[in-house]
Amino acid sequence: MRNIATTHKIFFGDARKVLQQYVGDESVQLMVTSPPYWNVRDYGHPGQIGFNDTLEEYFFKLDEVWKEVVRVLLPDGKIALNIGNIYYSEPDENRRTTANLTLRLCEQLNKFDEIRFMGTIYWQKTTSREGAVLFGSYPYPSNFMISNAVEPIFIFRKRGNRVVSQEVKERSKVSLAEFRDFRDALWQINGAASDKHTAAFPVEIPRRLTMMYSFVGDTVLDPFLGSGTTTKAALALERNSIGIEIKPAFLEYIREKLNISQTNRSLQELDGFRVEIFNTETGETKVYMSG
Repeated sequence: MRNIATTHKIFFGDARKVLQQYVGDESVQLMVTSPPYWNVRDYGHPGQIGFNDTLEEYFFKLDEVWKEVVRVLLPDGKIALNIGNIYYSEPDENRRTTANLTLRLCEQLNKFDEIRFMGTIYWQKTTSREGAVLFGSYPYPSNFMISNAVEPIFIFRKRGNRVVSQEVKERSKVSLAEFRDFRDALWQINGAASDKHTAAFPVEIPRRLTMMYSFVGDTVLDPFLGSGTTTKAALALERNSIGIEIKPAFLEYIREKLNISQTNRSLQELDGFRVEIFNTETGETKVYMSG
């Protein structure tokens, strides 16, 4: 059976603004993302979320993005959100504590009337910090800091139903072995430590989530695209995608990951798939194809 042609749009700009201006109501089946951590990495852009924000500013900015995500989801569309806790120090204490980002973000999504919680997948990064001694009182009691090498992936669905043809369902089937593996609450998957984007998750994460919660031809959204991992998974699975990234310098990482090169051919001439790059700050648009 011939693969269907897919389109992959990548916007460089502020996630909330891009969603408001470029993504229509009820046009996306699945959001897969891992948002920036709070006060961990400086991506060198004045519009970034997390770095130099207070904790409350961080959650306010993310909430503005989630409002737009809920709006663009189709009825019965899904949210798959990966986030981990981080260690930090309060100004009045010379010791580590843990910012419970996972609890706060789950509560943040739970407050939306339009979506319902489906469950939590726990991703164990099997090679993350292997053998390392983390923050704590080693080798003595009593301040063992719990490892952050297990992160939740929260799954939500938008209220409502959609009709999918039997033909599309057949093209989107998963095997019995995949069904059993995917619905397991614990995923042991190596982290992506070698990725040039310092916070990337491995492609196996969005690959599984895309197979579980979307159909062939659907659109998958990642509002914090980074180096393009979600786009790579969508492309391989005959899904369309929309990715948003604040830092235009990540284009080279994305091009390398997707193995694409710029083309002057018209959109009508392209077979298989196309990747459209939009820089919302400069207005520049580029079209890429395989190779």
